[in-house]
Amino acid sequence: MVDSDSRVRSGGPVATAGPPVVPQELSRISLIAITLAVLAEVLRAAFPAFGHYTESGGAVTATLVILVSCLAGFLAPGVRAVAGPRGLAAVAIGGLLLVRLAMQALSPALWLAFAGAVFGMLAVTALYEAARGLSGTGFAVAATAGLTGDTALRLAFGTWDPPARPGVAAWIVTLLVVAGGVAVLARWLRTPPVEAPVIGWRDALGAAALGPFLALQILVLSSPAFASSSGGLPLAVAGAVVLVGQALALAFLSSGLAVAAVPGGVCVFGGTLLGVGAGAVTGRYGLTGAVAIAVVVIGQVLSAWLLAVASRVPLRRGGYRGRPAERGGPPPNVKVSDTGGRAWRVDLGAALGGLGVLVVILPYQLHYTHPLPLPNKVLPGLAGIALGLLSAIAAARGGPLPVRSAVRALGAGAGALVLVVVPVIYAVTAPSVTRAAALPGTFRLVSYNVHDAVGDGGRLDPEAVAHAIEAQHADVVALQEVGRGRPMSGTADVASWLARRLKMRLVWGPAADHQDGNAVLTRLRVKATGTGRLPVGAGPQAPGYVWARVDVGGGSTADVWSVQLQQGTDRTQSRLTEIAKLLQVWSGAPRTVIAGDMGAGPGTPELSRLMGQSGLRSPIDAPPPTTAGGTRADWILGSDDLGFDSSAVDSSRKASDHYPVAATVRVVG
Repeated sequence: MVDSDSRVRSGGPVATAGPPVVPQELSRISLIAITLAVLAEVLRAAFPAFGHYTESGGAVTATLVILVSCLAGFLAPGVRAVAGPRGLAAVAIGGLLLVRLAMQALSPALWLAFAGAVFGMLAVTALYEAARGLSGTGFAVAATAGLTGDTALRLAFGTWDPPARPGVAAWIVTLLVVAGGVAVLARWLRTPPVEAPVIGWRDALGAAALGPFLALQILVLSSPAFASSSGGLPLAVAGAVVLVGQALALAFLSSGLAVAAVPGGVCVFGGTLLGVGAGAVTGRYGLTGAVAIAVVVIGQVLSAWLLAVASRVPLRRGGYRGRPAERGGPPPNVKVSDTGGRAWRVDLGAALGGLGVLVVILPYQLHYTHPLPLPNKVLPGLAGIALGLLSAIAAARGGPLPVRSAVRALGAGAGALVLVVVPVIYAVTAPSVTRAAALPGTFRLVSYNVHDAVGDGGRLDPEAVAHAIEAQHADVVALQEVGRGRPMSGTADVASWLARRLKMRLVWGPAADHQDGNAVLTRLRVKATGTGRLPVGAGPQAPGYVWARVDVGGGSTADVWSVQLQQGTDRTQSRLTEIAKLLQVWSGAPRTVIAGDMGAGPGTPELSRLMGQSGLRSPIDAPPPTTAGGTRADWILGSDDLGFDSSAVDSSRKASDHYPVAATVRVVG
């Protein structure tokens, strides 16, 4: 896709001949692509464990410990000094592949998450050594191709990543990916070394661009779950949209237009546009629909272009000053001065970028329990702006540029578009979801706070949640804290995965943001739906609700609401305000069940307000605890024209920090 031959044009102010052919270019591109795909997988698999650690170990302390582990990239110059540049790549990338294999073989554990972060940060620095001599476009093509393959692979598994799940299929994928990574690493290690450049601090900072690029990709641009929940699209369609955006980025990069010499101000403008777009569609009140989809598609092209520009100088080959012009050196009348240090400065620039990945993502997630001074949407916004600023450093400076080629552009784009077959297959194999009630006028209801499907030890396990729901033979399920692209859930679309696994229809309602909220799953026919937000009050999150009117047979319907109120013993007044709004919106409609995590137990003012003045009643007179901590926070409350039978709290289920609450609901009026 990318040339480094005699046709290469210089990106610097002096139009010199480019360097000679870089040996084994395909092995370099393959190594970068596989490493970045594995890095994205490992980081996503680590996020649930990190989230659990911040909840159990103290948010601020745990976050600092996690961020300290991400300073491992700054060890790269020392590793380089001891083991050499090839040793740095072997240790970092080889260690990352080993962690990826260990994640599949062992139950997800906190130590594996930390190991993944350490080797991942080192691998970011090693990538610039592995790519030495490629153009910035070559590096960006490899990065985008790796993330494109990663997107297709995630869609094949419903966005629940193979490293976090058991099964033969996950093992097959793991062995293929790790074996491929080992093979291209071994092949690259056998290629002749490429001399590092003489480079100053300013130019070395271009290597930091990979950090904000990767943070934006994980949070927004390469997340099918984000595109689905924010764009209002089925997961398969959203996945196809992401793949189309990545195909356009690859086509643009391969065309040779991506790194034409441009003023730094243009890069700053592009990064600002990217940052504003990313900030606009994330956070509590992020824009949705067509705007979110446009940001995903256009952002893919824009971010890939900025990465290509920023990477040009750090990847420049060394040894130009002593070579004649016909071998890639400067013309005789051009003096090239030695103005800086060598590759260890690039190591530090790349390490800074690697740290930036988690500096963006971890506080973004932490904001929902420990609010930042500013809205968390500022973080992806700053990532886009930083990418633009780092690109501006290299904009019109040295490094090889590829020739323009429409054929390569078409080939790269078409090659990526072939992967759209994955979401097409995912869509056509979706199970049928609608059926009539087994007993007219009666349905089995389960209310379940699934905590992003993260159970004991920080393990993401939607299958355990599905088993808990199946054990109750549910017809309708009210879910709370269900993620659709949240870092806490490994950016998986837990709601869509559960709907498909349980053969139910999904009715979604955002709460904290469009990636976290409430849902109603049902195998019954849906007649109408609604969603909304409740007052924020004094708590950190924006609570919300969603309801679905389902056909329960016998000519009757019932409205099932799923809601989660503010959490915390000191937020009674906030919950009372939310309850007042909830009851106002409900307005006493008949045949209604309001189910969810109310954050309060029997005898509290909240329950008195819900049951004493509204006419709602609980099917259980003496409710048992519904959380692992022994509290009673989850409720099923129904209007007086509904009857309840076989109520139960299944405390044997450990898929969440809450237990599923179930009841058989009968229409009696």
